[in-house]
Amino acid sequence: MLEIKDLTKLFNRVDKKTKEKSKVGVQNISFKAQPGRIFGLIGANGAGKTTTMRIVANLTYPQSGDIFLDGKNYKDIKNLKMRVGFVSGETQIFDRLTGYETIKLFGEFADIPKKELEKKIEMLSEKLGMKDFINDIAVSYSTGMKQKVSIARALVTDPQILVFDEVTNGLDIFASRAVKDQIKMFKEEGKIILYSTHIMPDADELCDDIAIIHKGEILDQGNVSDLRKKYKKQTIEEIFFELVNNRI
Repeated sequence: MLEIKDLTKLFNRVDKKTKEKSKVGVQNISFKAQPGRIFGLIGANGAGKTTTMRIVANLTYPQSGDIFLDGKNYKDIKNLKMRVGFVSGETQIFDRLTGYETIKLFGEFADIPKKELEKKIEMLSEKLGMKDFINDIAVSYSTGMKQKVSIARALVTDPQILVFDEVTNGLDIFASRAVKDQIKMFKEEGKIILYSTHIMPDADELCDDIAIIHKGEILDQGNVSDLRKKYKKQTIEEIFFELVNNRI
């Protein structure tokens, strides 16, 4: 289980027009994500989703609060980055390398033995449907192909936690479908999955549990079915607006 407890990270922001100063980020947020379930962090752009996801992925650090994996504090876990895979809608890959070379490079960064790495790349190529293009230079890839390589790069260490931050942004309908199907597959494998999005139909389709985040604060969270009953709503979008409108 992954437990986020009282997480805070704030940034100073200055409005370009009014010059007014404000704080943005996340403040005292807490939630739990279970293996074999998809936990969705749902909110508008600027709500604090990416800040939270980057902290969980160990790409930046909170100003206060703690994260626990199976009861052990993140700070005490050796080789933590091996246990967390991060994929973003803005993740870039190297245009001058093939998909194979990109995945291999990240596997080498993780000190995976050569023979084991070759087997992993072969398995990921098969699992993610990359065999037709994995040896082509990435400059020729579609957005969907690049996203598959990004996912494979995150999976090469066989992480316990998968963090997907707005991964369907900018994808066409076919690429988006492929990515969502892959996320469902990782759920069946028992991974701990965090999924942030502002695309409400995607959240309805994928998420077992959610937290609604707005201006850096979690407004409510829980099992999706329970929240639908609590608010007498059929969709996550309706729940979202019920909560946000009450704050306006």
